[in-house]
Amino acid sequence: MKPIHYAAAISLAASSFAVSAQEVARQADDASKPAQTAALPTTPPRDQAAPLSALSGPFQALYRSGVLLSSDFYDDFQGNPVGGLQHGSANAGAGTIGADADLGTLAGVKGGRFHLLFTYEYGDTLQKDIGNFIKSQDWYLPFQKFQLAQLAYEQSLFDGKLDVYGGRVSAAALFARPTFGCNFISGSQCPYYLPVFTGGFSGFPYATWGGRVRVNTTERTYIQTGGFAVDPNRKNLGGFDFGLNTTTGVAVPVEIGYETSFSNDRYPRHYRLGGWWNNAPSVDPLLNANHQSRALFGGAPLMHTAPRGGIYGLADQVIYRPDGSRRNVAIFGSFAAPFDQHEIFSAQNTLGIYATGPFASRPADTAGFMITQALFTRSETRFMNQLLRKNGSTSFVKRDQFTFEAHYGFRLVPGATVTPNVEYIVHPDTTQRPDAQFAPKNALVLGVRLTLKLDDALGIPNALQHL
Repeated sequence: MKPIHYAAAISLAASSFAVSAQEVARQADDASKPAQTAALPTTPPRDQAAPLSALSGPFQALYRSGVLLSSDFYDDFQGNPVGGLQHGSANAGAGTIGADADLGTLAGVKGGRFHLLFTYEYGDTLQKDIGNFIKSQDWYLPFQKFQLAQLAYEQSLFDGKLDVYGGRVSAAALFARPTFGCNFISGSQCPYYLPVFTGGFSGFPYATWGGRVRVNTTERTYIQTGGFAVDPNRKNLGGFDFGLNTTTGVAVPVEIGYETSFSNDRYPRHYRLGGWWNNAPSVDPLLNANHQSRALFGGAPLMHTAPRGGIYGLADQVIYRPDGSRRNVAIFGSFAAPFDQHEIFSAQNTLGIYATGPFASRPADTAGFMITQALFTRSETRFMNQLLRKNGSTSFVKRDQFTFEAHYGFRLVPGATVTPNVEYIVHPDTTQRPDAQFAPKNALVLGVRLTLKLDDALGIPNALQHL
């Protein structure tokens, strides 16, 4: 979507009851706080330096009435001057339009919230030049259309000790969610790849029917579980077909966690441990229905019908704060693995560091560095290498793949950020290029992201107050 079209979409959303991306993209730090009963402020705070603050009046009025409109825009341009299958460039992005409604303010339903979100995606991918399964441009989506990405009701009960959330939702937005994952450019963490492609979690923006029940056992601890429809055909649709005809099973995640925030911890931290059970059938990565190599003999894939599961863990910790502001440096790490090997991935592991306000003179800038290891199953690796051999290759892919990413986010003005980024991919795969005639070379990727956030540009809050 071109920027001028995107601006028109925002205007259209403001005249209808569209809704917010912020609930899906909200920092886990905020999303995890126990619900409270604070009312909306009479006059929400606003940033006087925001470039569109003079236009914020109608949005402020909506906020006071209990409705928060929100819209974001992301554009990723990248090229690989070194490595891959060929050198190339690609541009991709997406827009989001949405809002959250506080039903306590609107209708007297204490603890009730309504969430609605639409997205639109556009562009091309560098995967065609590198071959990789894991995207180097997170906002690239192959099934590009106007999407209903969220239609959900949330109810907080018992002074925030119980929170119920359900409707058309993405499991990956509620479980196994990295705190800093969506701040990075590469796609391995937003959503967390392995629980989506191996565990069957519905990923953003491909919402399916499902829900979550969360019990805040203490101010800092919780346990949650849920059930989400597994629908392989959802990506071909726009999310407006509410039927269950293409559903093949259900994914049931369970997660326990310990989380703090700047309101109750000088060095906020998040620890999450979880697992999943999934009864949807899965495709064997190597064999056909006759138990022969699909790469060599073709045919319909062998289907596995037994239930499957896996485990994951995520942790992050602020380790440095130079002053009393929210400027900080945090470290993070994660792992995920299925219990069986009839999958694409055997494991995914991540380590990284993230700085907010790296310089006192630029407190709104950010910087990040991340290393992600993706370990393919032996079956998937054999499949790729048998295709390569069939295509005449004398070089072959390896099971372990590493992606290094470094970026720096320059906030130009409130609501507009430019993020130069560099990625280096070691041992790229060929999942997106079955026609490859040689194994891709280690790839250097250079890029820049433009991020526009309507709420920040208007100088209004980007989230409703906690219930």
